[in-house]
Amino acid sequence: MLPETLNLDEVVTSQKDHKARLYPLRFAVGAGVFFANINSAILWATYASVTPTTAKFYNCSEWTINQLSLYVTLAFIPFAYPSMWVLDTWGLRAATLIGTWGAVLGALIRYLSFLAPTSGRLPMLFAGQILVGIANPFTLNSPPKVCALWFGERERLTANTVMSLALYAGTAVVLAVAPAIVKGDPENVNTLNLVTFIVCLVLGLTSFFVYDKPATPPSKSAEETSLPFMEGLKNILTNWQFWLMFVVFGVVNGVFETYITLISDYIVPYGYTETDAGTLGVITIGTGTVSSLLLGVLLDRSKQHRIYLKLLCGVMLLGVTGVYFTASNVERKSFLFLSTAVMGAGGFPLTPIALELGVECTHPVGEGTSGTLLHLSAQISGIVILVVSNALRTENGELGNALIWLCACSGLVCVVAPFYNAPNRRMELEALGNSSASTFITTD
Repeated sequence: MLPETLNLDEVVTSQKDHKARLYPLRFAVGAGVFFANINSAILWATYASVTPTTAKFYNCSEWTINQLSLYVTLAFIPFAYPSMWVLDTWGLRAATLIGTWGAVLGALIRYLSFLAPTSGRLPMLFAGQILVGIANPFTLNSPPKVCALWFGERERLTANTVMSLALYAGTAVVLAVAPAIVKGDPENVNTLNLVTFIVCLVLGLTSFFVYDKPATPPSKSAEETSLPFMEGLKNILTNWQFWLMFVVFGVVNGVFETYITLISDYIVPYGYTETDAGTLGVITIGTGTVSSLLLGVLLDRSKQHRIYLKLLCGVMLLGVTGVYFTASNVERKSFLFLSTAVMGAGGFPLTPIALELGVECTHPVGEGTSGTLLHLSAQISGIVILVVSNALRTENGELGNALIWLCACSGLVCVVAPFYNAPNRRMELEALGNSSASTFITTD
């Protein structure tokens, strides 16, 4: 078996009081976590843009298919603590392998549901989906730890952004591809299940390139030992600034999870098509991805995370409000697409920024602990926002009132975010170390 910590020969980045190295292997490690999270996203959002057709294949209601994403979220909650412990105790490699191959097994069970009689298809579908949900936290919580242990201080947010956006990239791909595979024919749903299984199997092979940490840390902060797991958890519980991030991260992600889950239900009753729903999701995710990457590079250099956190909350609210005013009229399609682009551009960058600030305000608590708690908030918020949204569904299936609910949730984030003013403890530690440096050379 390959060692968990590799000692590779690399040119040294030197300072008076510590040495740091940036290994090319960090990109392979990041890719392993990136593709693991792409798999999770694909399996979570498989049926979002083809909900009506999928419901016919499984002989159930559309809300039953919507609940698949809800069950992924529910499965996350009891396994949040074990995954947090595995990540901070057993390490990054063990957590990634458990999460990746658990999800692949879940995808296989979903595909094999076609072998069951008609009455047995749905239970197998839910069994596979629940297994995906159990595996999900083991990889979903990894990006902050990968960034802390493998990437330098001037590239951490960019790396965190790329790995975090895997969730949206996977979602965008399946939203666009699913309608093209299914083509409105219920019998093609099984083909969709087969394709998702094969994709997850192939991408899952990259998990074997993930290792716990390099022999030499990439930064001053990575050189420090994190607090013991239980001590770090107790430290977070009394840190009210972290709980502000808990609310912001949770509600933002809950809004987007609900939006993607119900994306076809929001607009199809008003005359839009399933293809329009897929396009809507791709636009949201595409603009959000570009915005996140640009801001990741900018903030890695300017370190103005707190300012942009507050500005982006307002941009997201503007976009969600625009979606509400345009979703009910198919003649406003171009304005709907514009609104969802603004929503994505404002909301998506909040995920990596909040993850980084969660680490900054709790340092030296383990990154796996803060990251897991933030994602736990997202799952809880996702459940609440989704269930309330469905309760607001009218008798003819319209979700106009549910969009008002999304606007209210986005407004809550705008109220909470301005109160966050915690110091960036990790950045300040590294700035102190760099001020005493005689030389600082980064060599890949």
